[in-house]
Amino acid sequence: MCPSCQQSVLDDDVKECPFCGAAMDGSSGPTTPVKPAARKTEAIAAKTKPTAKAEEPVQKKDDDPFAVKPKAPRKVIKLQRKPTAKVNHRVVCPMCDTNGFGTEAVAGKEVKCPNPKCLMPIFTAPELEVVEPEEPKKPLITPVRIFSLVAVLVMAGIGIFFYINLPPAPTPDPGPGPIVNNGNNNIDQVDPEKNDPVNPDVPPTKPPIDVKAFEQTIFQSSIDSALQRSDNRSKPYCRQLNAEAYIANGDLANALEQLEAFDALEMGLNYFKITPLSNIGWAHLKKGDTAAANKSADEALTFSSKLPQKGAEAVRHAVALGSLLVALERYEDARTLLETREDVQDVAQSAARIAIVIESGTFALDESYDWLPKVRWTSPLSFATAYSAAIRGYSTQTAAFIKAVKDPMRKSECLAAYAAAQANLAIQSGVAFQTDQLPEIEGITTEDQNRALAQVLQSLKKDAASEKLSTQIATAMASWEIPPAAVIPPFRSIYDGDYQYGSIKHRAAAHAQLLLARYYALAGEKAKAWEHIEKSLNYTATMGPTQAAADALVKEVDQNRATIQSRLANELNIEEDIRKRTAFNRYRTNANSIATEAQNRIDLESQIYDVTLDWGLSDQYFQAFQADLKSPRTDNFQMIVENTLSTDLLYSLRQSANETAVKEFLAAWPSAADGKSRLESRMEINRLVDAGNIAQVRDLMKRIDLSLHDPLIELRYACRIAEQQNSEVTLDWIAGMNSIADQEVAYRFSGVKMTRRGEIDPFWNATLKRNLSATDKCSRNLGLIEGLNSTDVYKQKVEEPQSGKKKP
Repeated sequence: MCPSCQQSVLDDDVKECPFCGAAMDGSSGPTTPVKPAARKTEAIAAKTKPTAKAEEPVQKKDDDPFAVKPKAPRKVIKLQRKPTAKVNHRVVCPMCDTNGFGTEAVAGKEVKCPNPKCLMPIFTAPELEVVEPEEPKKPLITPVRIFSLVAVLVMAGIGIFFYINLPPAPTPDPGPGPIVNNGNNNIDQVDPEKNDPVNPDVPPTKPPIDVKAFEQTIFQSSIDSALQRSDNRSKPYCRQLNAEAYIANGDLANALEQLEAFDALEMGLNYFKITPLSNIGWAHLKKGDTAAANKSADEALTFSSKLPQKGAEAVRHAVALGSLLVALERYEDARTLLETREDVQDVAQSAARIAIVIESGTFALDESYDWLPKVRWTSPLSFATAYSAAIRGYSTQTAAFIKAVKDPMRKSECLAAYAAAQANLAIQSGVAFQTDQLPEIEGITTEDQNRALAQVLQSLKKDAASEKLSTQIATAMASWEIPPAAVIPPFRSIYDGDYQYGSIKHRAAAHAQLLLARYYALAGEKAKAWEHIEKSLNYTATMGPTQAAADALVKEVDQNRATIQSRLANELNIEEDIRKRTAFNRYRTNANSIATEAQNRIDLESQIYDVTLDWGLSDQYFQAFQADLKSPRTDNFQMIVENTLSTDLLYSLRQSANETAVKEFLAAWPSAADGKSRLESRMEINRLVDAGNIAQVRDLMKRIDLSLHDPLIELRYACRIAEQQNSEVTLDWIAGMNSIADQEVAYRFSGVKMTRRGEIDPFWNATLKRNLSATDKCSRNLGLIEGLNSTDVYKQKVEEPQSGKKKP
């Protein structure tokens, strides 16, 4: 202890106090004053200070051969799932294509994907694109340029002066005539009639295209388009189209990679895989690998439960898978898939037609109307499926599928599809169609059989064979009994629902008569054609009462509820009010169903009269109109003329130069002169399309009601233009189409047609100048690949060596 400051000093040999500096033996006083608080604090610190341990020898890091440099912590910026006002810089994950958002400062730095399921979430954000400022334009007129121009003009003037003053050149002696082979085979023969090989008259041939390199460019465009976020209607649809393109090119591995990308999208649209998987099944089946084809079909079927019941996509996927199932002899699976999605509306009819031309590989939409007339089918999906399977060569399996179909009407229409496929296959093979090619199927009536044969006639040209077949069909039809027209059933029958309109047998007969009428009309036998039109209308009249009678029934139900309810109570012997109301509701429901059947009948009759004008039967139509004026018919004829066809009939009469008929018709129906003829619009548009006048076509279609257009009319014209006009005209038309879905199909079909024409290079370059969306580009690319794999236009010809010469 220090004798001066009284602080405890623990060391034994200390001579001076470490706190105050005083001598420990008391010989001198403190040299540093110490505050009491400080002394106390320092004393406590001295007591609590641990005893120092001996230092252990530390091995230097450089001396350790196994030392590992510690890893510095990585600073990773986590991207946000949604953008905000300040955090709005988009960064797309290269692994799962998920959008993330951060500030622009994340560019070039490591970031983390916001998708928790991403397999590789850490990646480097791409750098920002730096737009370099444009260099200032140099002035057009400079002193150097002015001096150069003056010098050129002076030199040109001097040259012209000396040229004019040159003396005339002497006339040269005639040269030797052409060398003619006089028997010496060692002398080359020159034919003066042939073109000069140095300056040929014919234009030079286009340099051959490197198909492999072109395909790589196309696929890279498809992949980039599928990753595109802006202006992309459907990313899953892009993946589907890309997968189909790889399959068309025989690359199943890359096709499957495109399908796997669906899982990362998490959009619930995996049914988009159905068509690509079906195409993969067809590829396996073509190689004879039935097991692999069945595996693809099984996987596609698992997604069919999510396939919508209605819509164009539902039809196309169902037909693609259904035809594969038929080829694999899985008839029950095919039947179940199709029957739940049948629809008679225009969307299903149009989608089925598109599916037919795709599955058959022709892509000939416009030409399909030549062999498949514009007549509504009750089972368009089954018809398209049966045709697609049969046209691929699976006729035996298609016949077995028809036998497995349970619905009689659907069975009948599938037989007609089978017959159409057999006729088209015969034409492609250059052989005659044999009527015994149709299979014998239980449940098929004579009406069904002759409808199928009448469908065959649509594909055949008029010759001895087709005339013989038409006579055979007409002879069979002559024995058919004409049924009475449908009427409103009795009061009690309406309540009981004891009525039935339009038997399957009569519907098939009506369709068969109409198909035979078309054959005669196009063959120029118009009288025969109208005879069968009338018979077709007779069978159509069994499908429901007239529209006037049905309207009267519905009006009576709406206005006389009390009377009808009282009558039902008397006939049914009921007294409770609730039972009376129930009975009336049942009566009203059945009355409305009768009105629906009447509407279906008049719709079909309107369509029949409409196509007769397309087939050139206006004079016969007018004769029927004259007969109706003298003795009014009991059907819907007058209502149809008044509502839809008066202007078309007037236009047809004018086109046939029948002035007498025009005057008589206008006298009886003066309002026809005020309307716009749908037929006139169609004929004018057809003329302008064939002339390549796209601007006037667009102007005309804008001025008329879109309801006057036929289904798929713009897509039909796109196909026709792609076959007749150049790339620019074709793309101008497609760009102006109203339907986005049809526009995408048009890019695909035009890509096929332009490629088959040998115009793939100009078509590709023309599309690069257009602002195509992602789905447009993928559709175009699919068409180009399908075209390249279905034509020999781009294969380079190998010249055979001449005799006596060796190959170099």
